[in-house]
Amino acid sequence: MSDFNQVYSLAVSGAADDLQELDSRGGLEGFSPEQKRQITLGAAGAGQSAVLRRCFQSWHLYSTDPDGQGRSVLHHAAASGDAETVRFAMDVLGFDPLEADLQGITPLDLSAQAPRKDAYAFLTARLGFSLEQTYRNPLLRGFHPDPSIVRVGEDYYLVNSSFVFFPGLPIYHSRDLVHWTLVGHAADDLKRSGLAGLPGGYGYWAPDISFFNGRFWVVATLRRDTVPYRLQMITSAENPAGPWSEPKFLPLDGIDPSLFADTDGRRYILLNPGAILAEIDPEGNLISEPEMIYFGSARIKPEGPHLLRKDGWYYLFLAEGGTGPDHMETVMRSRALRGPYEACPFNPILSRKNPFSPVGRSGHGKLVSTPDGRWYMVYLCGRTVEGRTMMGRETALDPVTWTADGWPIVNGLKGPSCLQKLPFPESALPPNREATPDWISPRADFRNFASFCGNRILLRCGSTPSEISGNSLLLLRQTEACFTQSARVDMTQAQPGEFGGLCGYYDERSYFLFGLRKGREGCTLEVLEQVGAEQTHRTLCAVDGCSARLSVEGTGLRRSLFRLHESGKELLLTLSADYLSDEGLSGGKRFTGAALGLAAVGDGGTVLFDEMRKQSAVSF
Repeated sequence: MSDFNQVYSLAVSGAADDLQELDSRGGLEGFSPEQKRQITLGAAGAGQSAVLRRCFQSWHLYSTDPDGQGRSVLHHAAASGDAETVRFAMDVLGFDPLEADLQGITPLDLSAQAPRKDAYAFLTARLGFSLEQTYRNPLLRGFHPDPSIVRVGEDYYLVNSSFVFFPGLPIYHSRDLVHWTLVGHAADDLKRSGLAGLPGGYGYWAPDISFFNGRFWVVATLRRDTVPYRLQMITSAENPAGPWSEPKFLPLDGIDPSLFADTDGRRYILLNPGAILAEIDPEGNLISEPEMIYFGSARIKPEGPHLLRKDGWYYLFLAEGGTGPDHMETVMRSRALRGPYEACPFNPILSRKNPFSPVGRSGHGKLVSTPDGRWYMVYLCGRTVEGRTMMGRETALDPVTWTADGWPIVNGLKGPSCLQKLPFPESALPPNREATPDWISPRADFRNFASFCGNRILLRCGSTPSEISGNSLLLLRQTEACFTQSARVDMTQAQPGEFGGLCGYYDERSYFLFGLRKGREGCTLEVLEQVGAEQTHRTLCAVDGCSARLSVEGTGLRRSLFRLHESGKELLLTLSADYLSDEGLSGGKRFTGAALGLAAVGDGGTVLFDEMRKQSAVSF
């Protein structure tokens, strides 16, 4: 056996003849799987197509395993910029140019960044689109779970779960399925919402949006902590921006409701487990007894039922496998509404296939067609941060094709995509969502305690975030693993003992506060962490006057707390914020997502926040 370093050097330099000579003398035998992987990826990354081919074909000096970043042979070939090496990795080895590594980076991305543009030209010609004609999943970043969609003409409308956060059940609008703008909320009346007193993770679950007889309809489960534990809320509006009608609460047990209108005009509500069907009248009142029509294909926690009538078939879609890593989407069909249903032979039609993809936990989907007859599915997915689900479940989109015998297939059965071709390549630039932040508060209407004037926000002090009611928390969903949030905190109008500052929040058992507490002579800079039943309080330093500029920098599970000065920034403390993830604590219902924002704690005073900055650095 030859020296590994010698063989590796020959491979990356393209010395095929020298390697062949070594092979003839048995010099390419005995290398470990890890050494073979390094040689394979080294040859690919150097664009040595002839060496790479012979590593596989002649020398048995190959590996198809990715590197530590989840980058395949094709990733390395694309980074070289060599078109022939890329062609071999695609056509012979079977790697996908849109398959992502752990950071969501695809071979197409790397080829666009390579100094040589041969590989990028080859890939764009083969794919039929450029990198500028793609979008990235998830589309709605930060916790936007359980998406449901409807098209009316050329307009698409989408709704997500909101749990105890208010305003509830956000409604988004799009003309191209990719760029979404918040237009309203289906639960925008706090007194009628039923959210008062509910623990975190309860509230509005798994809504569905539909259009019937000139009105938009939203149905969702109100998950309570007292009997009756589950009610189905129905509301409607002529305009998705509102106003929405007074909610009607149906005494139906189950969760994940959806509405279905058959071709004869009769309407039905579906619930899980599996698919439970009941007829409703035009006003949403129940007029038949619930009946289970199918339990599921995988028969593992079947939920999220949706019905679609197409080409004489009733297609029943279910989310199965639980809401964790094994989440999946299945489909069944029948010629009759109540069955019997047969399961698709390709089930699950959506599930995570690439273990290195950062987009997983995929399911709970709903189909929508475009005006020109193409089909797409919106579905929930989850990105992991150091093995934790920090941003919660988010909304993704992938194309759907139909087999010759009439079965829907999501993304060619490849699993959820990180990078995908735009449905409409002529799409406009995305709207500036930072200009109109989607502020939310747990069980409270922030319009009652927050005043806005440009970049200045005044919060009236409320109860501590560990309490279920009366909080003054003004929050935004965390959208990326890395972010920076900063503000100047001014306690001039606060009372002694009151607190104001920045916060990271998951629920009343999982949060931190970083800010100023006003004393009689001045202020102190403090940090408070709530992790389950344990509360930790730290006083960092005294502050002259009543104001300070503060910043939180998030990197994965860590939160670095800074005080900002004219000359720079001063690191005061770094927190391990695992508790802001779904998996961070046991007990309770933990499937929302982390939020960041502002907090004012006390009774009677107000806190001024100025120079607000919230910037997200895309981690993938």
